[in-house]
Formats: sequence, C-alpha cells, structure tokens
Amino acid sequence: MLQAEPYIGLSSDGWNEFSPARGETYSIPFTLKEPARVEIAITGPDRQIVRTLDSQAVLQPGAHELVWDGRDDNGELVPDEAWVPVVKATGAAGGARIDPWAYSGGEILEDLATRIGPQGAISYRLPVPARVLIRVGIEGGPMLATLADWVPHAAGRNIQHWNGFDADGVADLRGEPGLSLLVTAFALPDHAILTFGNGATDYPGWQGARGFEPRTTAPDAMVLERDGRRISPHHYYGRTLDRDPRVRLALGGEGVSGDGPMPTVGGRTAIRVDVQEGDRWLLDESLYEVAFFIDHRFVSEEEQGYLPLSWLWDAATLDPGPHLLTVNVSGFRGQVGVKTVRFEVPAGKASTTNLSQGGESDGEE
Repeated sequence: MLQAEPYIGLSSDGWNEFSPARGETYSIPFTLKEPARVEIAITGPDRQIVRTLDSQAVLQPGAHELVWDGRDDNGELVPDEAWVPVVKATGAAGGARIDPWAYSGGEILEDLATRIGPQGAISYRLPVPARVLIRVGIEGGPMLATLADWVPHAAGRNIQHWNGFDADGVADLRGEPGLSLLVTAFALPDHAILTFGNGATDYPGWQGARGFEPRTTAPDAMVLERDGRRISPHHYYGRTLDRDPRVRLALGGEGVSGDGPMPTVGGRTAIRVDVQEGDRWLLDESLYEVAFFIDHRFVSEEEQGYLPLSWLWDAATLDPGPHLLTVNVSGFRGQVGVKTVRFEVPAGKASTTNLSQGGESDGEE
C-alpha cells in the first residue's frame, strides 16, 4: 500500500477494469490514519480532470471507498481508455495527496512472450497494465498495418486478433517472406482504471467535444529514466497527438484507367498522398517522411515532406501483371500512417528500366 503521511493510503485489489456501458461501477478504496475529507480526481490520458468524487464530509480513520460510475462531470459515459485517480485528503492539521502520475508510469516493458498463432492471433503477456503498440510489416520494407495504436490493456495474457491482411485488406501477408511483427508496451501509472464496452464514443472525438486541449510536453521536460528503468517518450504524448494519421492515396496520369478495386496503370503516373481531413492538424505538429514501396520494395522517399504530396513515377518500369503500391507517412514521434493499393500493369508496357530508379516528387506546402 502506498502512503502519503499522515493521512491517506491508496490501495488496489488488482482488478482494474469495468464497463460503465453495462451499468457497472468501480470502487476506489483508500484508508485514513486521521479524520479527513477526501476528493478523488479522475484524470484522463492527457492528465485532464474529467470527474471529481467527493466524500462530502469528514471521514473517520479506517477503510473507505468512493464509487465511480464511469461518467464524466457532464454525466456522459467516458470512452474506452485508462483513467488515473489522484487522491487528496484534507484534515485538521493539513493535507496529503497521492498522484500516481508523479512517480509511476511509462516504464518500457521487456520480454512480453509474444507468440503468433496459425490463425493470426497474436498473444503477449503484460506484467502490469500497459499501453500496447502492435504493428506488422516487411523487414526492410513497408509497415503495412497498425493493429493496436498504444491501446491500454490489463495485466496478464492478452490476445490481438488479426486476419492476416494489411490495413486496407488488399494483401494476405500470412506466409509472406520477411514478415515482421512488433509488439511493444509501456506501463500505465499505478492504480490506473481501464474502461471498456463503449463502442459509441472514441477518445479523440470525446476529448474534442469536451474542449480539452491535447497534452504536449517539451522534450527537455521528459524524464526518460526512473529508478534505473527506461521511460518511453510516448508516456508524455497526448493520446490525440500520438496516433497514426489516416492516409489517402490517389493515382492519376496519362496511363491510369478504371475506377474499380484494381486500376490499370501503364504510363507516367502521379501519386498524390494526403491524410484525412480530421488528421490534418496532426501534420501541423510535426514534419513527416513519405516513403513509397512497390511490391514491398523501397523505391523512393521524400524526407521532411509536407502533405499533400505528389510523386511522379513511370509504371513502365514494372513487368505486366498485378502489383502493390504502399505509402508510409512517418512522423518524427514514431507515428506511421499506411495505405496500400493494388494495381495492374497491362501487357506491352514492360520496360528494361530498373525499378530502383523511382520517380520525382513535387511537394506542396
């Protein structure tokens, strides 16, 4: 049990999940050494206060609890996320405060015992509740899907189901040579409470509707080691900032025809890269690198690029038949937006030009 002398200790029974959407509630237990009035601020992943629970009266020494129904101070159900209780006790001689953000969270977790099953189920073990990032891609090639984008999960064995395809459902990656799986995680602050079951509200939408500003932390203010353990910089990023942008891709030019799932591309082609309108403000926070891959092979990159971006390329460098075009939009904080499309080069358009010749880019600020 953690102690904040002389008044209060915050305890946990080890079970830190509940579903407000099903009408469940969560009891936050604490003990008092001396009489005190207690307030518990429920803080969100951007460290904003979303609800304050108040004992309303002075409580006597001993064990107590305050109950949270999973609603914010507007009475709305909170989205599925991780929430951290910050406890303050005020008594006759003064006060005490327990803030798990101040002393815990962010520790990079090692040895997650990651396994991938024959049906694509990815399993891993967390020693403590943590945020998890899961990506699949090709070693030396593109990132092809983010399966979990720093999603909070409880301690124990967790399962991430995957259908074996890229993010756009274009290519079956099972059995693909060089397939690479990344599972990484960092610990949530002590006593974090996970909510689940609210499929109607996502965190970015809820935060925007509440008018909360995204959390930002200057690099020189980040403490990247605590008690000999490495702290992930993602621990300090706001959840609305620290996510992958959703990429849009359009093919145009003299040799592009067809508007079905597999357009025909047979000549000089303009590939226009952008992001969805709701993600455009993310680009104002960081520069991005835009990388192009054909059939999982790197062909070109625009460093420190701005979006939208047009890349000029000659499809005649490819053999006739179906091909994959993948674009990775990579931010300097580790975000990677990905888009993959399938296209076909018609017969008679083959060229002896080497694929690594790539193309030309025309950035637009």
